[in-house]
This record gives sequence, structure tokens and C-alpha cells, in this order.
Amino acid sequence: MTNESPGNDQVINADNSGQNAHALSDSNVIKDEMQLVTFLLGEEEFGFDIMDVQEIIRTPKIARVPLTPNHVDGVANLRGTVLPIVDMRSRFNLGRTEDTDRTRVLVVDLNGTKTGLRVDRVKQVTRITRNDIEKAPEAIGDVSGEYINGVIKLEDGKRIIMALHAAKVCQVRKDQAESQANQKRQASGVVADREGKSSDRGNMDVVQMVTFMISREEFGFPIDKVREILRVETPRQIPEVPEYLLGVLTVRGKLLPIIDLRKLLNQQLLSDELCSQAKRLLNGFNNWHDKVSQYFRNSNEQKVAEKPFEDLRTWFDARNSSNQILMESVAKIRGIADHVAKALQDLTGTIASREVTTARYNETLDPLIKSLSREIENYASLVPENIKEDQRIIVVDSNGTLLGLVVDHVKEVLNAPKNCIDPAPTLSESENAELSGIAKLKDGTRLIMVLESAKLLKKQIFNQLKEIAGSGSGNNFENAKHQETSAREMDERQLVTFRLGEEEFGIPIARIREIDRYSHITHIPKVPEYVEGVTNLRGEVIPVVDLRCRFSLQTKVADDRTRIIIVDLQGKKTGLRVDSVSQVLNISNRDVEPPPRAVGSGEKNKFISGIAKIDSGKRMIVLLDVEKILANSQIDAN
Repeated sequence: MTNESPGNDQVINADNSGQNAHALSDSNVIKDEMQLVTFLLGEEEFGFDIMDVQEIIRTPKIARVPLTPNHVDGVANLRGTVLPIVDMRSRFNLGRTEDTDRTRVLVVDLNGTKTGLRVDRVKQVTRITRNDIEKAPEAIGDVSGEYINGVIKLEDGKRIIMALHAAKVCQVRKDQAESQANQKRQASGVVADREGKSSDRGNMDVVQMVTFMISREEFGFPIDKVREILRVETPRQIPEVPEYLLGVLTVRGKLLPIIDLRKLLNQQLLSDELCSQAKRLLNGFNNWHDKVSQYFRNSNEQKVAEKPFEDLRTWFDARNSSNQILMESVAKIRGIADHVAKALQDLTGTIASREVTTARYNETLDPLIKSLSREIENYASLVPENIKEDQRIIVVDSNGTLLGLVVDHVKEVLNAPKNCIDPAPTLSESENAELSGIAKLKDGTRLIMVLESAKLLKKQIFNQLKEIAGSGSGNNFENAKHQETSAREMDERQLVTFRLGEEEFGIPIARIREIDRYSHITHIPKVPEYVEGVTNLRGEVIPVVDLRCRFSLQTKVADDRTRIIIVDLQGKKTGLRVDSVSQVLNISNRDVEPPPRAVGSGEKNKFISGIAKIDSGKRMIVLLDVEKILANSQIDAN
């Protein structure tokens, strides 16, 4: 009557799911038989028709998607397909639980559209007759009867299985499914390589994006929608506006609405998230401290657990900031933690009487643990005032209106092949309008959610922003927008700024193709000293110039902030290695002066085209002439 499947993952194989399904179907000598893949949510057993289930997998890495229903966990990559993941417990209001080694995802395929359904445990494939199915009551507990095809009673009623309607559970409408299936067929056969380049050499259309982080997920805007990237400042607050609208900033005489993108996407504030992480770490250490005290005061206690140190190492790995105060605090925590680990090892490795061990604990280890707890608490108190140095404001064009969006940090500028961008999956009855697609890079291990700037805000909020900007500037918003466009065309230049040590430099954005992370450099002989070597950029060999060396500055070891700026001169690409990229900035030509004669003369300074004065001269940016940097450099990659 049933087929046991102890391995769970082998219930239906990914590569021959159709063959398995048909083979099982052919074995049904009685025409009114059907087979269910059954699974558990808590103690309750449910089932799907085996013909709807393509495969069963372990829980994959999931990218969270904003503004989706609570039962939608996000999306994952399934061999090149963007797979929405639905938590079945949340779907049926049963209460979410953590994953276990038995948690599985059922991949349901309906009209070419796949959806992953997360369940507590897959039980087996069960063969039933249609006579075993009874009509479902209108409601069973908290589970709506509309999702249930019927109820199956087996083993004299001791075993109850609720047969589910797959299409209704997944909420995929036929027209949407057909649309997505057609889009996927058009993109079939195209596979992204390590950096996202299409293996189909005939289709090289790309979308250039500015990518950024919100929590642990990566998002992006097409670069043609990004006007500039600013450092975070405290805006002037406005009464009676949505919580996500932080206020307005005056940028070159015009009002710019500032929106916290985390709040807009219904996520926790960055400072609150970091403080919560620190406090969870602190609570774990305080509980561990109590157990350590009992261990050294009571010889009957079990061995001291090391999990807090594992949590601390994970926390260290995720802590990286541009703010010196925060990084000094993290370094202090790391130093104290090393002393705690050593003192603990010395005490547990020493054979001594209980009295002696207790005395040593009170003198050495106990004060160190208390000091560690105080420093973690101090870090949490420092976060709200200092984290803004990491954040950025991305200024985007939304239906001709400029919006400033606060993000955790800007990651990079990259080119994504259009055929590596899937349409946004259908996750609920209402489409996710703010999400225009999902870019799959590095063989699908890197997912970037591409946002639609024109659809971030509801119409009534958008109109309210127009009124705010119009009343604040003394002009209507359309006039302000026109003035912005005219100024940009006639009297402004757009720069990408970066740092070499403490100095800030700028290059016209028109010269830049993309900005990439520092990766493996292959050194080549007989090239100028400042040519670091060549790197592989999606199959293309790109020479890399170390600007520190080019400018006769002290060398510096690359770190996680080091970037390669790819510039294009007369069709030839060259990478410029810099310490870090700061922002995209619009500056007025009135704020740019030619380099003073003492600065602009001489062999070393011939690369300087001007000096930009920002914030009334408090911030100086050295503008570079890229052509002169690369002139006579003998760095042809070929």
C-alpha cells in the first residue's frame, strides 16, 4: 500500500523526476489509483499528487525578498532557476519553526512555474484509490478548506492525510504562469559563468547596475536611474509623513526627500539590527559566565561549553566598518576574548585542588569575562551614533523625481548580462511591483534583487513628496526637476570618487565601465613597476595599474575594501587599483578650479586636471585625467 523512503532526498530525483513519475503511474493497474507525496507539519500529515512534485531537496540558501507575505521565505537558485520558497507552516498559520536535519523543500511545478514548499519532514510516497478520498469539511483547524482537495482515511481511520490543491497553495495564476514560462523558454540554454557572463557569446547585452546591501541581501538599481551617491547626513524632519520618510536634505539648493530603504521594505533599522546582534551575544556570554562560575565552584558540573566562542568568531567575521571608533571597540573585544580563551585553557588544563582552582578563577578568569561583557555592551552603545559612516544615500530617479535612499553600504558597480536576469517570481496574489527582476551571477550562487525605482512608493505618497519639495523650495517640483536636468547638462559633472590613503580623488563617470572587487592578479614580466599585472574579467584579460605606485605613494596590502575601477579608453579596458571607492557625486563646474601651478607642474602631477571644492572648501577632491595616467604606460594586455 505504501512505499517507504527513508532517505527523503531520493523520493524523486531532480534529473529524472518525469521518468519516475510516469513509471510509478504506469504501475497503477487500477485506473482510479493515484499517488501522493506525503509530508508532516508538526503531527499532521498532508499530501500532494506526485505528478505536481518535481523533486525534493534540502533547504537551499535563501535570499530574502522585501514586502512579501509572511509565509514567503524568499527566493533561491535551483540550477539556474529562481525558485520562490514558501514556508508551509506559516502558510497554514501553524507557527514557524527552525530548520532541522529532516526539513525539506518540495519543488512543485505547475505549468512551467516552480515553487518550493518548505515542510517539517517528507514521509513517503503513498498509493491510494479515489474511493479513499472524502470531501473536505469547510475548515480543518486553522487550515482553510480551499487548499484541500479531500481527506484520506487509512488504516481503519488511524491515519489521516489531507490532500492539498497545489495550485491554490502556491497561488500561481494561469496567465502569470504562462508568462513566466515563456520568459524562461526565451532564456533557456543560457548559463552564467563565474562572474555572470553569458556563455551565449552572441547575446552580450548587459545591464549596468549599482549594487548595495540591505541586511544580508544584495539589491541593485540600473545605473541610468542612479544620479549620485552621498554620505549620510541628518535630514530636516517633516511632520505627519510615513515613518520611512526621514526628512529632506538641501543638495545644491534643492530639496531631496530622504527615505530609509530598510523601513520602506519593512525591515529592522541597521543600528537596531547591530545592537540586537550584540545584545544576543552579550546574553549568551552572561549565561555562559554563570555556567563557568558553577564549573569552577562545583566539581560535579559538566565540561565548560565553547559555543559562546563559536558565536563570537561568527560575529567577528561579520563586523567590518569604516568607522574607527567601532573597529577599535571590536579589536578590544577580540583582544579580551583571546585572553579569556587562554585563561580558560590554563585553568582547565591545571590539576589542582578545588580551593586553589576557585581562587585562580576569581583572580583571573572571572574579571576577564566581566570585562568582555562590558566591552560588548559598550559596542552596542556606540553603534547608533557611528554606523552612519558606513551607510550611503543613493539618489535615484523615480518618475522624474529624485529620491534619496539610505542603504547599509554600496557594494559595487557591475555589468550583468540581460539574459542572466529573471523576471521577479510570483510570490502572492499581488505582484511585487518594486522588484523588477533577479540577477543570477556566479553560477546562481549570487542573487541580486533589481529594484524598480519608479514603483517604490505608492501614488499618494509620491504626490505628497511633490508637495513637500515644491513648498520647501518655493517652486513647483516639475520646475525643480527641470532645473536639475538643465544644471546637470550645462554646469555639472558627475564623478566617481575614491581614496588613496587619506586623500580623495575623482574620475568622470563617463570614463568608467564598472567597479569590481580586488581579485587574483597575475604578475607579468617587463612592464612598468606600477603595472601590477593582469586580471580575468569574465574571460577578458585586463591590465591593472596600482595607482599608489603610479603616484609614488607607499604600497599597501589589499583588503576587503580594495577595488578595481575599470576604465575604457578608445575601446581598451584598464583596471585602476584604489584603496576604496567613496561615492558617485555631482559637482558644479563653478566648484572646480585648475590645479595651482605648483601642484599641476612636474612629471608626478601631470595627471591632475583640477581640484573640486566641496562643502565650502572643507572637502577637497583631486580630479584626475585618466588618459594621462595611462599614456605611454606600455600596458597593452595583448
